[in-house]
Amino acid sequence: MGVLRPSVVVGFIYLLLLLVFSTLHGYKALDFVHLGTVWGEHNLNGTWGYDGQFYYQIAVNPFGAADFLDNAPFRYQRIIYPLVARLLALGQPNIVPYTLLVINLLAIVLSVELLSDYLRMNRVNPWFSIGYGLYFGQATALTFDTTEPFTYLLITLGIWLWSKEHLNWSALLFGIASLSRETAVLFPLGYVAYFFLQQKWMETAKFLGISILPLVCWLAALSFIFGETGVTFTPPFERVPFAGIFFHSQTPRMFWLLVVFMLIPTIGAWIMIGVKLLQREWNPLWFI
Repeated sequence: MGVLRPSVVVGFIYLLLLLVFSTLHGYKALDFVHLGTVWGEHNLNGTWGYDGQFYYQIAVNPFGAADFLDNAPFRYQRIIYPLVARLLALGQPNIVPYTLLVINLLAIVLSVELLSDYLRMNRVNPWFSIGYGLYFGQATALTFDTTEPFTYLLITLGIWLWSKEHLNWSALLFGIASLSRETAVLFPLGYVAYFFLQQKWMETAKFLGISILPLVCWLAALSFIFGETGVTFTPPFERVPFAGIFFHSQTPRMFWLLVVFMLIPTIGAWIMIGVKLLQREWNPLWFI
């Protein structure tokens, strides 16, 4: 595709976004951490900050961050992103805010590159990958130093490696992704379901052992250290599908935007996938 490719366009747009924050709002790298004084300084009347502050605290002090976290076992579940940031910063606290930012920026760009290549291999226009890159959640995660971009780089790489028939490496990447954000385990579970239905017992065992068991072991370790896993810290999944969208029914402008851009495409995709499954046309992507 030459120089003009989806990943380059996405990277350029996000660099402009960071430039806007830096010039118009005077942001420095540490500002993207969104440090609050409630947790950082134990000032109950202070500012709350946002989730990026917890990954910053772990990256700065991996063994002593618990006192500066809202729920230590829950935040330590997502250990990979802050550890990679610390590694790239060579353990220097003043460099950590930069590595947190750079990791997520590169993660978004590389994810788009991998996705566009995957689409091209399947004879789909690679420019559809730009929708993933410019999803508003990516911009939010980048500017708030949260784990999503790096986690989904690992997931995208896992899917790409599976398409190249590198099953061991694919399973390993999914396992690491689950240690970066626990909900990522849903992706290897999709592959486990696919292999199980195909009666591919070796592959099923491999993904269970390499992709899912590490998270189980890490949760057990957190339970031993802190007395709990942190899994129940966040609210459970909503029992009624799409209830979050209908929560906004009293604000028509937002509600109908959510219906058009989220509800209808998702239900449409489910119908298409359902038809494929009824035709017994198995594919792990239908499950994930």
